[in-house]
Amino acid sequence: MAAFIPDEFIQRLLDETDIVSLVDSHIPLNKKGKDHWALCPFCDDGSKPSFSVSQQKQFYYCFRCRASGNAIGFLINYQSHDFQGAIEILANNAGLEIPKTGNNKNYEKNKKIIELNNLAADFYAKNLLKDGNESEVKNYLLNRGINEETIKTFQIGFAPEGWDNLLTFFKKNLDSEAQEIDAGLFKTSEKNNRVYDVFRNRIIFPIKSHRDQIIGFGGRVIDSSDNPKYLNSSDSEVFKKGRELYGLSEILKNKKRADRIIVVEGYTDVLSLFSNDISYAVATLGIATSKVHIDKLFTHVDEIIFCFDGDEAGVKAAESALNTGLSGLRDGKKIRFMFLPQGEDPSSLLEKEGKEQFEKRIENSKVLSEYLFENILKKYDDSIESKASAMKEFLDIMKLMPSSNFKKILFQEFSKNLGVELEEIRQPERQREPDVRTKKNLLKEEKIELDKISKSIIKVLMDSPNLSSLPALDIFLEQDSFMAQFLNFLRSKENLTFPMILQAFEGKKQFLIDLAEDENLIAPNESKDYLIQAVNYLMKNDKENLLSQLKERYENDSLSDQDKIELKKLLMNKFDDLDERELMLLKNV
Repeated sequence: MAAFIPDEFIQRLLDETDIVSLVDSHIPLNKKGKDHWALCPFCDDGSKPSFSVSQQKQFYYCFRCRASGNAIGFLINYQSHDFQGAIEILANNAGLEIPKTGNNKNYEKNKKIIELNNLAADFYAKNLLKDGNESEVKNYLLNRGINEETIKTFQIGFAPEGWDNLLTFFKKNLDSEAQEIDAGLFKTSEKNNRVYDVFRNRIIFPIKSHRDQIIGFGGRVIDSSDNPKYLNSSDSEVFKKGRELYGLSEILKNKKRADRIIVVEGYTDVLSLFSNDISYAVATLGIATSKVHIDKLFTHVDEIIFCFDGDEAGVKAAESALNTGLSGLRDGKKIRFMFLPQGEDPSSLLEKEGKEQFEKRIENSKVLSEYLFENILKKYDDSIESKASAMKEFLDIMKLMPSSNFKKILFQEFSKNLGVELEEIRQPERQREPDVRTKKNLLKEEKIELDKISKSIIKVLMDSPNLSSLPALDIFLEQDSFMAQFLNFLRSKENLTFPMILQAFEGKKQFLIDLAEDENLIAPNESKDYLIQAVNYLMKNDKENLLSQLKERYENDSLSDQDKIELKKLLMNKFDDLDERELMLLKNV
């Protein structure tokens, strides 16, 4: 029997998975409007694509056969996996280990690690402002073109000299149980078994997840003689160095949505760009850009610009990024390569040229196709032998790239440049019959009858699950209804996303998807007030309906003693607005 998988892990897995990238790896998608489209893999929809994938809500839906679901459902239905198999694939893609036991201990521990990281970040940030630290550390940051606002936004801090500053702080501010949790902030000496701080005499850069949680830290030395120059938190269940991007959380928090992201070398490069109002920069954590990074960035923007030094190391890094970029590139996405003058970094160049000139360099940077062709053709002359070698190199590189319209055009254009006609070697596409389980799932869909106000309440709660705790909503818990089930589920979970809600209500997912597709006319800052008004309206409406029913029973002389009590109560509640007939009714009852 398959092991029980905790809801918290499924939630995290869906958070880490981009359904557009997942589906696109099996079925080439084309972006049209806000969604991505393809011919449906589950039905015959002719030549007009009816299969849509929503990046914003992270689900797929066919307007012809009504197949729908989240990333887990797609793998189950498209590749005929069972639930466990789908989870294993997504966990492997996300670099996560499936819990071996069905309890929530790991998740409680992870929550506490985040809490400890937040406490450590506050400690480091306050240290930056202390007398004696301010001049040296602050001057370093200011000299790198990093302003006060950016320091505050990124919560930059300082770990002072000494072996146990953070350890002492934790002992004073945490109970013994919390002190036992290993958040990767301390190490134990093999010589004397003494516990000491990992980060000492370093500028501290908190590293955040895309959900704005502090999951780890990076530290840069103050004294140039110290080694290593940069130090990161060790990998843990909450922090994977090879998957994270410094600065991405701050980009996502920005109210102005970025349409491109520039990838620079290090933390201070990101901070310098943000300080100059170029607030769409990220950096990997001291490692080469991977396909995981590419996929993550393309989840949020359509254009990535790689920024490299103009020296030999920069050229090698660009070639590596080119190969990685090709493996993650698809139609509608763009990659550029920008090379800085030798001896310059983003901070020094911004100081010399300013924001406007720097952004001109971004605009004039080489698109991937130009850089690819130039990088291959510069190595060869016009001889037949050289053309054959260039052809081989190009074909080898193209093996990295999934099929797409862009790939076809690359073949055509390289053929023109080389003067030799090349043909793309295509893998035969697998023809699929609609999955039997997809049809069965559609038949299982439960019909839900609700009034417009109740539907709007569900719609608002799907967009803002945290509002489910409002006491005004308690009236729904008295009913044996979908509203009660839905509310209880929202209240029992934290940080819910729409894919997780779909996962929990498999038999009602079509109803929920239809609601999600409706335009939400309630602004986020008005959602709370709207819910209270909607509940009050429903309560008032229910009372009016009940009053009408009781009046009718009075006319038919069928009122019970309990009915009479309820009728009196309802009439008294609206005493000031009673008409003559209702006043007589109150007197007689």
